[in-house]
Parts: sequence; structure tokens; C-alpha cells
Amino acid sequence: MAEFIGFKDGKEIEWLELNLLKNHRPLSKSTICSLSGEDETKVDEWISILESRTHLYKQPIYSILKNRIIPNYSWDQIPEYFLCLYYSFNGANDYSGGTSLFEKISAQALKNFLNGEVFILGFPAGKSFNDYLDEIGNLCFEDRILPAHYSYKDDGVDVVGYKSFDDRRSSNLYVLLQCAAGKHWDAKKPINMNNWGLYIKWYRENIIQSISTVDFVENVRWNKRTSTFGMLIDRLRIYNFLYEKTVDPALRLEVINWCNDKIAQGI
Repeated sequence: MAEFIGFKDGKEIEWLELNLLKNHRPLSKSTICSLSGEDETKVDEWISILESRTHLYKQPIYSILKNRIIPNYSWDQIPEYFLCLYYSFNGANDYSGGTSLFEKISAQALKNFLNGEVFILGFPAGKSFNDYLDEIGNLCFEDRILPAHYSYKDDGVDVVGYKSFDDRRSSNLYVLLQCAAGKHWDAKKPINMNNWGLYIKWYRENIIQSISTVDFVENVRWNKRTSTFGMLIDRLRIYNFLYEKTVDPALRLEVINWCNDKIAQGI
């Protein structure tokens, strides 16, 4: 008998997707009504939302047939997406190491999107922020200008993505990405682009400000969030580009182990 994750008001879509992937079994409208305690009208709304999203995913996660939602994957086939769902559903204050995994997941999705390279700040550990900035400058053939304040860990940037012309010259394409696994990601401060323009001699026209989030950002909020944070990489975009290429085996193993722990704990 399948064990269902408890219903949470306000997170209905994430709840449905988590149960579909965790149990890898179809959900009928009557079952959803029974599990959620909501009436058919409300459940019809949720199914309609899911159906509209099937057209946005390059490879739909589920199919809908006669008021039944049929999963096309199990969680262990797309565990990185499952991790995003978990944090969107529960928040990220669990100190389990999953936020660091989300940074790696975001970095690989960005790398695939750019068809370029990524540099994760803080990895490997044991270096100062200025050490990382020196390394980024060397990798991108850009000169360093001013040192960062000694108290700064990363100054709001978790990943630097870059698309180089491979001619050992400066003036390439750069993406400064902050990764936000928490539920209040839209209250974060945007990247301080004035600071970053002083660390390295790269020009503002070559730099894209960006944020990744475990949430699916609805159209009603899209323009406001984009105007604040720049290029949005939400759960949908992570899914669409992460799985374009084979996920790094070491990352996949880490994420599967993390997900197994959460499932064993009952989510």
C-alpha cells in the first residue's frame, strides 16, 4: 500500500507532484479529494494547473487522462527535481546539506543552458573569497581590480557561469547566479552588481544577473521577480536543462542518498 505525504494547504501542486514521484502510481480525482479533504471543484483546478504545465516541460513529468494523473517518472529517475520539490514544499531550514546540493544542481543546469562552464564559489572549501575571485579572473582572462572585504563569504553569488570564446582573451559572457532554496527567496537582496563590477575588470554589458529557485514561478509574479533579480531559473527551467545531458554521477549519488533519507523520514 502506498504511503502518501500529508497534504499542505497552499502547496497543493508540490504535494501532488511529490506523491506522484514518490509512489510512482497514478492519482485519480477521487483519491485526491479523499487525501486532501477538498471538493471536486478545487481538485479540478489543481488538475487544470498540472495539465497546463505539461506543455512547458521538455519531457512531461506526468500525463493526464480522464481525470487521472499518471507519473512518467519515479523520484529516483529525477531525484534532483524531487529535491527541488521537497524544498518548495517544506522550506530549506533542515541543515541536511540539501542547499549545497541545490547549488550544484543549479550550476549544472546553468552549465547546460550556456553550453559553457561554471565556477561554484566555496568549492572546494578552504579558500578565501578573494582566492576564488583570483581564480575566476584567471579562468576568464579578466584582470582583478579591488579586493573584497575580508568579511565577505561570497557577496551574494553562489555560482559564476561563463561562456568563453576560447581565444584566451577577456570580454566573454558571464552569469552571476545566486541560489535560493528557501521559501522566502523573493525577499532576498539582489546581487550587488556595483561591488562585482569592482572585483574584476569585466564590463556590465557582459554580465547577466540571475537567481535560481526551487519554486515554479507563476506568470503573475514573473515580471516583478525578473525586474528584481534578473534572469530567473526556476524549478521548470532547472528540469528542462539539467536533464539535457547526463547528470554528474557523483552529484546523482549524493542527491539520491539525500532523497532516500527524506523519504525514510516520511518527508
